[in-house]
Amino acid sequence: MNVAAFAVIFLLLGFITLQLLQSSAYRQTDLSLSQMADNDHLIQMEINRYQQNNPFLDQNPGGDGPGGNNRFNTQIILWSKEGTILNKEVLGGRFTELDKLTLDKEHLNAVKTLNISDETVPNQKLYFRSYTIRYDGGTDISYIQFLANTNQIVDSMSTFETTLIICMVIFWLISIGISFYLSKMNMQPVMNSWRKQQEFVENASHELRTPLAIIQNSLQQLFTKPDHTILEESEPIAQALNETRRLSGLTNDLLTLARSDSNQLLLEKESLDPQPFIQQLVQPFQEIAEMAGKQFVLENFAKDPVLIDEKRIHQVLVILLDNALKYTEAADKIVLQSEISNNDWLIEVKNSGPAISDEDKQHIFERFYREDRSRSKETGGYGLGLAIAQQIITQHKGKLTVRDWQPKGVIFQIRLPLK
Repeated sequence: MNVAAFAVIFLLLGFITLQLLQSSAYRQTDLSLSQMADNDHLIQMEINRYQQNNPFLDQNPGGDGPGGNNRFNTQIILWSKEGTILNKEVLGGRFTELDKLTLDKEHLNAVKTLNISDETVPNQKLYFRSYTIRYDGGTDISYIQFLANTNQIVDSMSTFETTLIICMVIFWLISIGISFYLSKMNMQPVMNSWRKQQEFVENASHELRTPLAIIQNSLQQLFTKPDHTILEESEPIAQALNETRRLSGLTNDLLTLARSDSNQLLLEKESLDPQPFIQQLVQPFQEIAEMAGKQFVLENFAKDPVLIDEKRIHQVLVILLDNALKYTEAADKIVLQSEISNNDWLIEVKNSGPAISDEDKQHIFERFYREDRSRSKETGGYGLGLAIAQQIITQHKGKLTVRDWQPKGVIFQIRLPLK
């Protein structure tokens, strides 16, 4: 479609250019012919040459200006009523070029293009612009024809037309290459989105299949022992319930991501005091860390009000703090720092657990990406938490990044604009 569109554009451009150039190229010649037809003195001098049979009589009365007779480019033909050229002797050698000229009585007082074969040069034509008027002077002259040779204009137009066609073809070929390049560039985001969608569907199907299989097996096992009590089969029932809860959480995460992709994840922003918000949020995590023998440090310095969706930011911090607790051992340190920095609300969740490799840092916010799949199975993760957190922070016009915490550990940093 791009190639066809460019072809049509270049054809129209070439056609319009040629039409304008032809019109301007012949404008001066046509104007000169019409002025000669209105020049009574010029006409009378040509009649005098014919009647006196003197081609040198007052040869250039009007000069080469408007209405003048430039004998090298123009000719004046005197015609009889029967269509015979009367001033052959005055024309002299030029008459041989005009021997095949015929009188056109149907196109009077109008400019017309004439083509005459030149017998002296094979395959050569003479091109003229012609203007014919009726003459009522009481003599044997009935029509007067004014001719202007346009071979120079025709040759120039031919050269220009050839050059224009070559340039049009060259630039059309260039436009084809540019079209394919731009089309390929424009298709890259679409193809990337398509691949991500395929990966998302495949990964989601795989993650959904596992808990569904466990639930199915647990229920089928109950049917094999219809006489057992609930207490006796409490283990498969508990396993089915546990997988159901995991499946519900996975479904909610997938729904959150799907709504975010389709711009249906609407934020309900409101002004919030960050200090009590952070204090209340970290309290259960502090208790869990204390029971696990981990050190939890809160540096809650932000006091200026912030404009956020409280539920969504709460969800992000829960994801980050939950990961910090999962991937740290006893005696490790977890720090949550909250402060105002350069018109941003800066939140950092640090932990002294295992570091993340540079390669994993590039993919850690991708959906279903897990640094250690065996460990993720133990902690019940699906690799969606950080992807959801990234989506929420992005919708807040903020940034979520990860870097190393020296000498050991990881820092997840959130920057949210105050306005």
